[in-house]
Amino acid sequence: MNDVIEQDDQLRHLAGELNQALIEHLVATGKLTARAWRDAFEAIPRHLFAPRFTLPDNLGGRVLDVADDARRAEWLRAVYYNEALLTVIDERDVATTSCSAPSVVATMLEASQASEGDAVLEIGTGTGWTAGLLSHRLGSASVTSVDIAPRCVAEARERLDHLGLDPTLAVADGYLGHPARAPYDRIIATAALRQVPPAWLCQVRPGGTILTDLRGDFAGNLARLTVESDQSALGRFLPETVNFMPLRSEELLPQEVSDLASRAVSALGEDRTTSLVPAELRRRELAFFVQLAMPGTRAGRIRIKGGPMCFCLTDPRSESWARVDVGDGIDTDGQVTQGGNRRLWDELEAAHELWTRLARPRPEDFTLTITPESGQNIHLPNSDRHWSLPL
Repeated sequence: MNDVIEQDDQLRHLAGELNQALIEHLVATGKLTARAWRDAFEAIPRHLFAPRFTLPDNLGGRVLDVADDARRAEWLRAVYYNEALLTVIDERDVATTSCSAPSVVATMLEASQASEGDAVLEIGTGTGWTAGLLSHRLGSASVTSVDIAPRCVAEARERLDHLGLDPTLAVADGYLGHPARAPYDRIIATAALRQVPPAWLCQVRPGGTILTDLRGDFAGNLARLTVESDQSALGRFLPETVNFMPLRSEELLPQEVSDLASRAVSALGEDRTTSLVPAELRRRELAFFVQLAMPGTRAGRIRIKGGPMCFCLTDPRSESWARVDVGDGIDTDGQVTQGGNRRLWDELEAAHELWTRLARPRPEDFTLTITPESGQNIHLPNSDRHWSLPL
């Protein structure tokens, strides 16, 4: 791919212009503030790591490939969109790997606080772009990156070799970290988890940090924790939001897709009225709080067999559900139907009321503590409220 661009003066010039425009956008929006990371973005351009991808649905879902002569300029322009590019789609037509949006990559790198002399473990090699940026800034010897997919690791190694970069890449289950190169000063996870894996706590030096997207059933947020000598950790959620794919791990059971939501669309239940519209849950502050207050509950919009669009809350363990007919919009006419052992919409309204009473805290208002004795817990300072991190 590098040869294709290098041999075409127009494409080489266009690639340089697009990369520079992207960097200037990241700087202008406050995503890229450190000169050292800006230098890395200039030296490790994104197009070298995305020869073929599928655009997200909001951009048309097209497949673009550098090998397509007729659409090569279109491919190159799309590479430099500030969007995630889907690079691996499995046999179920589910995306399992992406080249993260540049603003997200910049956010992660700056929030990691990694600097010269730090040993860094990246969980989720993917295309290899982030490993390349880290290697440029810290030196290849300081960077370890693991991915459970052999294909990703092999392709990333080829791309990084072409740039003269030689970080340690390994096919490994990221949930278990990479003990062979421990201890690390920083662990940076480009995959979402519900809890911090115990293995990571063992592989970070005292005073080192873990940066990861902690994500429940409704919403997630970037969290940074400092690890202590007894493998406890203390941290908080950051104002920056990211949205990574779930970590693929042999240590974690895959989330089973329940047909409860499908059945809830047409099931008979208890009808009642409500003034709380589903659109409220699009506010990350409330969605973050609700997942703490309603563990085990899932939410989503669903349409069955051409019927009306519904917003559903479900709890597969108790076979409980609630639905609101939202038509083709996100608001409701005030009618809710719910069934099962839990009255989920009642709980949702109670969580909303508590969130309001607590002055509508944001994710960054919460702290996170991990201890061997008490597990992983989220606290709201200046109150007696605390919750266990959702399993």
